[in-house]
Amino acid sequence: MREESLSREVRYGKQDIAELENASIQVHLIYKKAAELFKYYVSPRLENRDLEEGNRSGTSNGQELAPVVLQKWIQTSSGWKCIGCELKYPESMLAKHENEFSRGHYAMASGERRNVKPEMLIQAIVWSQYEKIRLLAPWLGDEAFYTTQELDVIARYIVPTYFSERPLHEQGKLFKVHHPYGQIPLYQEYVAAPSFCVQMDGELLEGRLLTGVYVSEEQFYGLNPYLKNGDGGRTYMQACVQ
Repeated sequence: MREESLSREVRYGKQDIAELENASIQVHLIYKKAAELFKYYVSPRLENRDLEEGNRSGTSNGQELAPVVLQKWIQTSSGWKCIGCELKYPESMLAKHENEFSRGHYAMASGERRNVKPEMLIQAIVWSQYEKIRLLAPWLGDEAFYTTQELDVIARYIVPTYFSERPLHEQGKLFKVHHPYGQIPLYQEYVAAPSFCVQMDGELLEGRLLTGVYVSEEQFYGLNPYLKNGDGGRTYMQACVQ
């Protein structure tokens, strides 16, 4: 179903906002748990210049701001699905958007943050762990890495992502191939984002609607929906609660 808008606003119901706020934190904690196990999530994967720029984005008293995680969500007929995340280092996220949040806005402007490599590898690790735990559940007892609640969150929200296309072929599912780290392809079940059309400056833009959810230090910081065109370009829009 294609939706059309004459402005850069995307409407969300209060239930959608509440679900995304809760689900994004749960997914974030699962990513973090897996990443800490594999010593991957934090700065060792970044180049020195990235670390230097991240350090310069600290507060006036010399403390560093935690990286902002941009989770990418798609609303499907079977509910919300998270297809991955990106790390962003803001100059001063809290100060810059304090007024917006105090007025009850649920959108976060994209700003000029530096994009760090998409963390698709974590998505594949989490899904691999999930399938193995489900398979070995009768023998693991209480020693499983994820709790029952965390396993339910993974099954409900995280899109299956693999290191091989074989499982998706065997299940007869469409998939996308990602090459986030050069020669390491990752295979993710294809989730169709809703078609969306927006009129901007007299021009009609068409693409797929995704919802960016910002999380930092285990807190929800807002939504930033965006239109993604066929070339991968993004047009950020404003979230509006209806």
